Amino acid sequence: MKLWVYKCIAVLSLLLAFAGVLLPGLPATEFVILSAWAAAKGSPTIYRFIMSRPYFRDMIENWQNGRVISRKNKIISAISMSICFLILWVHHVALWVMIVATAGMLIATVIIWRRPEIRPSASPSSVSSSEAE
Repeated sequence: MKLWVYKCIAVLSLLLAFAGVLLPGLPATEFVILSAWAAAKGSPTIYRFIMSRPYFRDMIENWQNGRVISRKNKIISAISMSICFLILWVHHVALWVMIVATAGMLIATVIIWRRPEIRPSASPSSVSSSEAE
């Protein structure tokens, strides 16, 4: 029973990640990471599928090795959330929807931009010190 729950979480998260690549405001990175976590616990086949894709593999390995989010993914998420905000604004949605959505996007922005961009072992200071030896 528990394996099926993990498999369902993995598949649904992966589908949401694919949708997040196409739809502004829907995060892809977070759903890929959630899918990989659930797949690792419930479905080696899904996990191998995710890890066989270089784009997903890089995201997951960065997260597993220091909770890193690349600058490219940070910029993509900022652009996506900005587009989402503009869509909400242009369509004159209810004020409470605009406030809740904007608050959520601001919180996500702060969390994303506070994450490191380089793995701790690949920091420039460690590279230069190893070159000096």
